[in-house]
Order: sequence, then C-alpha cells, then structure tokens
Amino acid sequence: MADEASRANWNFLYEKGLIEVLTEHKVDTRFKGQNGWNSDGWRSITCKFNEKFPSAHFTKQKLQDKEKDLKASYKAISNAKKESGIGWNETMGMILAEPDLWEKCARKFPKLKKHRKNGFPLFRSCEALYE
Repeated sequence: MADEASRANWNFLYEKGLIEVLTEHKVDTRFKGQNGWNSDGWRSITCKFNEKFPSAHFTKQKLQDKEKDLKASYKAISNAKKESGIGWNETMGMILAEPDLWEKCARKFPKLKKHRKNGFPLFRSCEALYE
C-alpha cells in the first residue's frame, strides 16, 4: 500500500508538462552537464514541475525516470521512422506499417510496442527537446 502511495501516476497532461519544463530549461547552460541535466538542473526542473502541478508531488527520481522513458520512446520512434516501408501519421503521432513489418520493427525497437494503439502525440515536442 505504501508503495502505491509513492508511485507516480502519470497522465498525458503531466508528460506534456514535463516536456515543457525540460524545454524551458534546455536553453539555460547552468542546468546542463556533459551528459544531460546536472543536479541544479534537476532541482529546478522538479521545483518548476511541482509548481505547475501542485497536486502531483513528484520526486526528482520520478521525473528522471519519466524523462528517460519519454526519451527512449522518442528515439525508438525516430529510428523506426527511418526503416523502409514505415509510414508516419503526423496528426495521430503514430507509426504506420503492415502488421508483419510493424512486428519486425517492434522487435528491433521494443519501446514501440506501447505506442502501437495510442501513438506518441509528444513526438514533435520531444524532437524539439532532444534534437
């Protein structure tokens, strides 16, 4: 029960908000290290996110885990889009492919699986953040 209380309950609004906060911080070099966000950056990101969503109460670790997950999804979709025979529905943020090709791509890029039915509407926002 205590584990459930500490578990971050993510939804699309929170994910979008995290990407927005990260994007705001991207331009400030004080918050970036050689391999990503530094400690001051994560402190500021956590503070700004929880100000934006006061009922969320997410820890730095929960935000770091979600950022890692969003980045992995973005990279998987970005790479899958380069595969021959793969299409992209911009409106739905969804990979388009014949079922056998989809399965082949999902084996190659496992993070794709969770976006098969619902797409990844944050793809362009992640692209602006990570590229």
